[in-house]
Amino acid sequence: MIYRFIGRVPVYDRALNLFAYELRPCSIPNQEEATAETRQIWETLRLERLTGGQTGLINMPAPWVKNLASLPWPREKLILHLSQEALHQLSSDDVDRLTAQGYLIAVGSERYDSKLAQNLQFAKIWALDVDTRLTEVQPELASLHARGVQLLARQINTKAQYEAALEAGFDYFQGRYFEQPRLIHGTQLPANRIAILHLIARLQDPDVSIEEIEDLVSQDITLSYKLLRLINASFYGLPKRVDSLRRAVVFLGLTRIKHWATVILVNAIDYHPQELLITALVRARICEEIARQQGQANPEEYYIMGLFSLLDAIMDAPMQEILRHLNLADAINQALLYGSPPFGPILQTALSLEHGLCHKLPLTNLDLEATLHAYLEAIDWVEEIRPQILKQPKR
Repeated sequence: MIYRFIGRVPVYDRALNLFAYELRPCSIPNQEEATAETRQIWETLRLERLTGGQTGLINMPAPWVKNLASLPWPREKLILHLSQEALHQLSSDDVDRLTAQGYLIAVGSERYDSKLAQNLQFAKIWALDVDTRLTEVQPELASLHARGVQLLARQINTKAQYEAALEAGFDYFQGRYFEQPRLIHGTQLPANRIAILHLIARLQDPDVSIEEIEDLVSQDITLSYKLLRLINASFYGLPKRVDSLRRAVVFLGLTRIKHWATVILVNAIDYHPQELLITALVRARICEEIARQQGQANPEEYYIMGLFSLLDAIMDAPMQEILRHLNLADAINQALLYGSPPFGPILQTALSLEHGLCHKLPLTNLDLEATLHAYLEAIDWVEEIRPQILKQPKR
C-alpha cells in the first residue's frame, strides 16, 4: 500500500473551541516504508490546504524532522509533536535548532514521567494519553504552567476521562468522546429538536418539490436568509448573485439546495463543540466521493449518511431515537446504527481516513491519491462557508 493520505482530527480548548487540527498521516508501520513517494506528497502539500488556515499539530518521523525546510508549511501555524522515541533519535542540537527556528514543540508520552516533567524547557505543550493517572500530573500543573508548558489530553473516549482531564487542569483535549452524544436530555428528545427533525425529514423526502421547499423556507426569514447566503458563497462561482431558491436550483440543482437547507436546520440546534458540523460536512463530501469511486448508484445518499453520522452528538441523543423521526432509507439507518453494507463500509472508510488508519480501511481498492484530492477540495469548500455556518468568527 502507498501511504498517500493525511487526515485530521480536532483539538479543543477548555471552552470547546477549535485550538488546532491534529494531522494524521496514514499509518507507517516502520520508517523504512517512509518512501520517497510518501515524502513527496508532504513536500508538495501546503499546510493550509489541510487545516484551512488553522494551526496544525503533526507527529513526524525523526529523520524528517531534521529537514523541515523542504516542507511548504509556515512555522507559526505548525506544532511539532515529538514522541519520546523521536526525542531519543534527535540530538540536543537538533532540538535547539528547531526552537531557534521558531517551531512550537509538543512532547508526547503515553504516561506521566516525573523526570520528563522537569526537563521540558524546549516544549510548549505536553501531550499525554488520557489513560495515564491524572492525579500524578495535578501536583506538577502549576509549575508546568508557570514555565509556559500547557497540557493536551489525548485519546479521550469517555465522559469520565474528559471530566477528569478538565478537573486536573488540562488545557487542550482530543478524542472520539467529542463525537458522541452526552445524553444530557436522556433518551427523550426536546420538542424543539423533534420539530427540526421533522423539517429535515420533509427535505429528505425524494418526492419533495421546489414549491414545498420554498414554502418550508419562507416560514422562517432567518432560514431563508442563511440559505441564500450559503448559496451565494464565492466557492461556487455563480455567474451572478441569486436572490431566490428557484434561480439557485437552476445553477446548483434541487439536491444541493436540499442539502444546504438541511445544514441550516442542523445548525439551528444549540450544540457544542461547533466543530462537529465542520467535521460532518467534510465527512459527507468524502463519503460521496468514495461512493462515486466505487460505482454506487445515487452517491448523494452517501453524502446524507456522512452528514448525519454526527447528528447524535449534535443533538445529544441516541442515534436510534433520531432516526425514528427522519424516515431515511433503511440501508442508511442500518449503516448509521451498525455499520452494515452497502453504506456502512464507505462510512467506516471515511472515518479511518480521518484518523490516518489506512491499514484498517474496509475498502482495500480505494484510490488514495484521488481521495486525498477530494478531501482537500472538501476542506476548501467548508472553509469558504465556515463564517456563514458557525457562530464564532473565523480565526
